[in-house]
Amino acid sequence: MRRWLLPLVLACGLVCAAQPSSTQNQTGAPARRSPLADYAGVWIASFQEKPWMTIRLTLQGNQLSGSIQRAQDLQFNDQGEIKGVSEERLNEAVQDATVNPDGLLLTVKNPDTQETDRFTLKLTGETTAEVKMSAMKMPPGMPKIKPWKLMKSGASPAQPRSGKATEN
Repeated sequence: MRRWLLPLVLACGLVCAAQPSSTQNQTGAPARRSPLADYAGVWIASFQEKPWMTIRLTLQGNQLSGSIQRAQDLQFNDQGEIKGVSEERLNEAVQDATVNPDGLLLTVKNPDTQETDRFTLKLTGETTAEVKMSAMKMPPGMPKIKPWKLMKSGASPAQPRSGKATEN
């Protein structure tokens, strides 16, 4: 009566071993993580220890959606660094998010004016990033604007990939 038990146990073991793992797809290849996954979350830029820009990105399938809330007006010094931010805020919805060699290109639209702005978000660490304006016309004689430092919300300060400080 026990002779059939050993073949049954071996057969069950072979069936279980043949099942694909949770990290593999139907063809047996490892599941691929979306290149957008690292960008998802809430990113905050601060000036004088006060948040002035918040980027909220949510990964839904293979697309990022979200918004950018930022100071309406910025003032810059001669080196292209922020020297002042207004209290008024703009809320812009993300219309498109595309990974390119420079980072994540975000196209946003102001719901009040329907104007489109573009920003490039570049990861500098697991919880740090830089964002800069892209394809925007600047007044003549204005210095080149330096990227703004961002920290992922809920993250403790970490060493950035470039080894530079993360403060604005």
